[in-house]
Amino acid sequence: MSDGFGVRALHPAVLLLYYAGGIAFGMLLFHPLILLCGWGACLIFNVHLDGGRSWRSWAMPMLVMFLFLLVINPLVSHRGRTVWFYLGDLSITMESVAYGATMALFLLGLLTLFVSYRIVVTEHKFLYLFAKLSPRAALLVMMASGMVPRLRRRLTELMLVQRARGITVTTGSLAARARNGIRLVASLLAWTLEDSLQTADSMQARGYGTGPRSAYTVFVFRQRDGWTAAGLLLAAAAILVLWQQGHGYLNIYPRLEPLALDAGDCGTLAAYLVYLLLPLVGEWRDRRAWRALNGAK
Repeated sequence: MSDGFGVRALHPAVLLLYYAGGIAFGMLLFHPLILLCGWGACLIFNVHLDGGRSWRSWAMPMLVMFLFLLVINPLVSHRGRTVWFYLGDLSITMESVAYGATMALFLLGLLTLFVSYRIVVTEHKFLYLFAKLSPRAALLVMMASGMVPRLRRRLTELMLVQRARGITVTTGSLAARARNGIRLVASLLAWTLEDSLQTADSMQARGYGTGPRSAYTVFVFRQRDGWTAAGLLLAAAAILVLWQQGHGYLNIYPRLEPLALDAGDCGTLAAYLVYLLLPLVGEWRDRRAWRALNGAK
């Protein structure tokens, strides 16, 4: 879908509010059931954006991270009163397992949120938000945030080209695979450095940083942006009020509290889900209008 459709059509300031709140509430709310539902909402958000293709490319690293935290926390932390079993001299407690699982769910939801951020908040939107405050810092952050995906994409292209020449890092002896891997990395570095030089020359030719910067923007704050921002602020206010009353947080140490959600926790969960899924209202409306228009034709 284009930037003029659904969630992508929202004003950059509204998107900044959405992701800032999503990150903040993901850290404030520390209940495994709430975080699990929040991760599910973030996953639904990703599926509606691109069918979940971007998230699937990161699914395996996320799964490895989840299992790592789930296993490593009981091994390094032995707090808690409920001992399940002993691994040699190490006591494995239910509280340490629950804390590791909660932390893993928090990071899983946060990473899933960042996957959708990479889809929705384009480089032009990021520069629109921060270039007036600090042009150089905004450019540096934008280039750094796009470096890892860019390097992954280029490495995939290089591996395809080299495979056609019979050079691969998956077959052959260890020494041969090491040599091929070094050649791939050298080609990747050369490509990256050459692209950096071209970018620097282009910026110098355009006079970047020599004076006040002018730009044309197509981002207009519309009525749908106002309604979405108002809904996000109302949901955020509800979450903060309930959180200050002690809801949305599970005490794990020294003894794990019951996982059941009380009325306040359910209200916090409902407000949190509304916050995460509210931008999809415009997505659903635009999709319905698009299908109706195509059906009319």
